[in-house]
Amino acid sequence: MKYCKARYVVLLACCAVGVAACGKSGKEEDAVTPLTDTSGLLRYVPADTPYVFGSLAPPPDDFMDRIRPKLDRLLGAYSRMLGAAFAEAAAQEGDAGDTGKMGAVVEEIQSLLSLEGLADAGVTRESTAVLYGNGLLPVLRVTLTDATLFDDAITRIEVAAGEQMQVAEVEDTPYRYIEDEGVRAVLATVGDQLVLTIAPASLDDAAIASLLGLALPAKNIAQTRKLRDIADKYDYMHEYVGLVDTVRLAETFIDEPAGLDALLLDMAGYDAATLSDACKAEFRSLASIVPRIVTGYEEVSAETVRSHAAFELREDIAAEFATFVSPVPGLGTIYDGLFSFGMSLKIQAVRSFFDKHVAALHEDPWECEHLSDLQDGLFAAHEQLLAQPVPPVAYDFHGFLAIVNEVQGFDPARKQPPEAIDASFLLAIDNAEGLLAMGQAMVPQLAELAIEPDGKAHPFELPDTGSGAEQAWVALTESAIAVSVSNDGETLLPTLLKAESGSPPPFVSVGLDGQRYYKLLRDAMRASDDEEMSQEMREAVSDILAVAAEFYERLELDVTFTGRGIEIDSDMTLAE
Repeated sequence: MKYCKARYVVLLACCAVGVAACGKSGKEEDAVTPLTDTSGLLRYVPADTPYVFGSLAPPPDDFMDRIRPKLDRLLGAYSRMLGAAFAEAAAQEGDAGDTGKMGAVVEEIQSLLSLEGLADAGVTRESTAVLYGNGLLPVLRVTLTDATLFDDAITRIEVAAGEQMQVAEVEDTPYRYIEDEGVRAVLATVGDQLVLTIAPASLDDAAIASLLGLALPAKNIAQTRKLRDIADKYDYMHEYVGLVDTVRLAETFIDEPAGLDALLLDMAGYDAATLSDACKAEFRSLASIVPRIVTGYEEVSAETVRSHAAFELREDIAAEFATFVSPVPGLGTIYDGLFSFGMSLKIQAVRSFFDKHVAALHEDPWECEHLSDLQDGLFAAHEQLLAQPVPPVAYDFHGFLAIVNEVQGFDPARKQPPEAIDASFLLAIDNAEGLLAMGQAMVPQLAELAIEPDGKAHPFELPDTGSGAEQAWVALTESAIAVSVSNDGETLLPTLLKAESGSPPPFVSVGLDGQRYYKLLRDAMRASDDEEMSQEMREAVSDILAVAAEFYERLELDVTFTGRGIEIDSDMTLAE
């Protein structure tokens, strides 16, 4: 499985003034969306939940029509992987009776791993879902076409296992559960919904009723419009939004807990009253550095799935993070080749950030005893850095970009290395001429060239490395050096050196040809000689990767530092 190995009253007043200034009508402002619908799934989510992820409407029909046959094949591949995993486990077991029962259970679960099998259990393309915290405890709710179908599927699994899950009842609603070491995994169908949750076995009926949604929260998150405001701020679709409120999570352990959290923490023997005032203040300060993580989808269509996530940072920290990067030619551009990867990082800026905040800690150390080890670790790391200073050339570094257009003749199954590579590499660095001079001192073929920082490409012969490339091109500007083993290197390098960087400059930018990338992984998996994985498991994982190759035409991901924090943009272009 290792190969398969997935976030102010004044401000609100200002927002209200801004909305009025923009001329939005009251009717538009009050329009109900999935994020403000108090009759939908969000009615079960407490207003102060520390985390919530909602898929509150079925995916668009054109999207589902495009992926439906591939999704069915992917589920089938996962079914085969489950069978292979069971076969591996059964080979190590000595009890034929238990193995036979488990095999029957696996077969029943495998029968669910198809679109038809899921539909027979009440889960269809029309199903919606929400994962949230009732306090700290997780709750998953999924809408079903018919709850009886799901109950029947669970009953079939129980019959195959030869034993039933334990059953209890609260407010005339039965629920199944599995209990182990004082923790219950609870499964229930409530109305037309499947509800899954994990909770201490000692919770009383009132707490269980709250988790199952039989008792609704006094105020739900839809009433707060918190998620709608996030969607509007980041241009998310209102059907798919997620939130992790780190300040709320911290407050659970800092303030006197209430509701289910009070029961949970009391059972765990945790008492917030034992925290000193210094600890409480310092924990609040740390939580405010990343007050929340948000995520959502900007587009879901037959052609594209575009998502976004943001680790929101405190304003001053976000401003400092923005200094960590600088423009790198071509970084953040979408390329058509097999693979592109690059990053920007100003080591001097990172060092200055570290020096500044460690110095502030020395001047005003944390008083909380629970932070002493962390503080000592930071001090020790800083002292080690001072004792082993970064080489001066590292402070000239700004970033790099690698582009691999083509790899020919590479066959992992036969362990055959590439016969030819079409690739380019750019290094953004101050005093690029000095770096070139170092290279010329080590590579005789480069030493023969008179290269000016004018961006012009120069050919040179490569030493025999077995890569299939015999000639390369090199080009230079005052702030970058680029090398290419492409046949088009003479024209490619000058263009690359003049290319614009993304705006804002990405910290990391990755692009993949989805089909070719997953096929390479598939071939590598089939060629693997890992003795810890059976041949059946390798074939099953290879099938999953083969189907993934059919899903995606192109994958793009950019990580940027902005005034809002650390933002991650992901674009997936779907294959036909």
